[in-house]
Amino acid sequence: MTEDPTPRTDRSAEGFELPLPGIEAGREFEEAQEHQTYTDIDPETNELHATGKTCSRCGRVIQPDEDVRRTAGGAYQHDFCEVRQAPQPG
Repeated sequence: MTEDPTPRTDRSAEGFELPLPGIEAGREFEEAQEHQTYTDIDPETNELHATGKTCSRCGRVIQPDEDVRRTAGGAYQHDFCEVRQAPQPG
């Protein structure tokens, strides 16, 4: 009888018996990650500013105290942009 030359990854190293994680262990791990808190991150500091750039939505110049976001095309627009409507003729 010849030995199978294909390496097996479903066995633990010789002399070690490691328990295989089950479905329940995977669920517990996912739940623990969902409830993990990151105390060193402040979401309020994750603001984007683009002073002097032009808003791609309303056309106004972005002021230093205004938060902005990037569009898919890479342009900037106000985080809460109030689009100016063109005057209606008549």
